[in-house]
Amino acid sequence: MFGLLGKTLKHSFSKDIHESFTSKQYTLFESDDLKEFFANTPFIGLNVTIPYKNEVISYLDHLSPEAEAIQSVNTILRQGGKLYGYNTDYYGLAETLKQSGISVENQHVLILGNGSTSRTIQYYCTKTLAKKITVLARNPKQNEHYFSDVENYKSATIVFNSTPVGMFPDNDGHLPFQLNNLPDVVSVIDVIYNPLRSNLLIEAEKRGLTTVNGLFMLISQAVKAIEIFHNMKIPSVQVMSYYQSLRLKQSNFVLIGMPMSGKSYFARRLSDLFTKELVELDQAIEDYTGLSIPEIFSNQGEESFRFIESQLISQYSKEHNKAISSGGGVILNEDNMRRLKQNGIVIFIDMPLAMLQECNPRSRPLLKDRKNLEILFHSRYDLYNAYADIVIQKTTYDGDLTMKQIEVKLHEYLNS
Repeated sequence: MFGLLGKTLKHSFSKDIHESFTSKQYTLFESDDLKEFFANTPFIGLNVTIPYKNEVISYLDHLSPEAEAIQSVNTILRQGGKLYGYNTDYYGLAETLKQSGISVENQHVLILGNGSTSRTIQYYCTKTLAKKITVLARNPKQNEHYFSDVENYKSATIVFNSTPVGMFPDNDGHLPFQLNNLPDVVSVIDVIYNPLRSNLLIEAEKRGLTTVNGLFMLISQAVKAIEIFHNMKIPSVQVMSYYQSLRLKQSNFVLIGMPMSGKSYFARRLSDLFTKELVELDQAIEDYTGLSIPEIFSNQGEESFRFIESQLISQYSKEHNKAISSGGGVILNEDNMRRLKQNGIVIFIDMPLAMLQECNPRSRPLLKDRKNLEILFHSRYDLYNAYADIVIQKTTYDGDLTMKQIEVKLHEYLNS
């Protein structure tokens, strides 16, 4: 019997990962009583997650060097009547940094948080010859510091977030910490993988820093556990293939751009091509209110429309595997775009003004006066570009040609 032990596991990816690499069934064990669990559960291989990574140690007979040093166990193997504990998070972290081309050697590393994952990062950074390691926390222990002390460590070049701040379902969580206080930082690593981009990583991307989330670490530590459980070796090419497929599945495709640029059309095409649920935000707003978009603008005003739009974005942005067609004005609200970026790849359909002017605005409230089209275009264009992960130059009415361009750029982005 193989599985994962924790308190709340309904959002765990572990079952999918383990059963993708082996034919063995993998069970999620939610338990509040470790003594009862170890006495009555005849497992062969067990993974352990928060809050039990330290507590399980007292039930084990042997610890690997990493688990002993870190005092954190996330993998247990029953062999010859004994229980052996391992820390494969260490391996997952090492593989993630290797894959990302990040070296901590001779660097000043700043670690946010002081739990079991923080200890794993500290151990790794010590082993790989970091020049200096500083730990910031809400409740610092000996030789650690408060988040408010960040101003004293401006020489930091690499930041790790090991806290759960910003993790689903509290995606909007913000650390009491500002990257702007660290002018020398070049890389930010956040162990959170849901959402795919935490607010910290979004902030780091704005500064042009190298950013890494926790998805590859999650998969790599699971792969190491599978190898321990089943005495096997999984090829790295197979691991990377699984990572890319999971990343694609977890990502939303968010279409932004001017009204009439074809966002809904391409969202439908992407939905069909990648088997993603289609979400048309304007249609969702109409379904939610029971009113058409022109009626909302006429009866309640644009402010009310934008409020409803933001509410629905807050909901959909926490979900995965969606193809989302947004309204043309979604970029006017920074919070909207931050939320859409958390699990979304933002695709700007950049249709030239001359082509837009050839289209019929039909019943679009903000384009009743055709002169408004040019005003809207120039007032929004820079925002579309600023928020986009991918820009698609739409210079033709041939949807197949533009769709091919989207496919190529998406694969480039996902494989980068």
